[in-house]
Amino acid sequence: MSPLAMQDELDQKILQLLQKNGKLTYEEIGDILDRSASTVRDRIKKMEESRTILGYSTVVDQERLGVFSDAYVSGDLEPERASSAISALLSIESVSEILNVTGERRVMMRIKARNNKELTDIINKKVRPLGFKDIETRVVLEPIVRYPGL
Repeated sequence: MSPLAMQDELDQKILQLLQKNGKLTYEEIGDILDRSASTVRDRIKKMEESRTILGYSTVVDQERLGVFSDAYVSGDLEPERASSAISALLSIESVSEILNVTGERRVMMRIKARNNKELTDIINKKVRPLGFKDIETRVVLEPIVRYPGL
């Protein structure tokens, strides 16, 4: 049975509301859905325990934090190096996302840096030595919509 099939209509509505605004209280969700706060709390707890809800996040203006370079970097790895390279990527603070994708470059990562020079240094000094080859970098010029969970 697929995870979506295990969620009934109420769970799906709760998830939609939380994805749009993770700060909603149980009471606010209950008011919107005409349910009690305790019902909403129990449903959310069940979805957290079943790992349907993996966590909560905050959308941040990266530039206010001094991050002016944001890029999607893709590359390929020899299969025997993949596991250790992915583990090492997890320890690089600037890497915020790691994806297995289709195409010639099978691993894509999102890297955030203070500027393009720092981005280049991260790629050349931390990513490339892990065995990544045929690296392609796509710098984000401007985010259009950036909401986690949607």
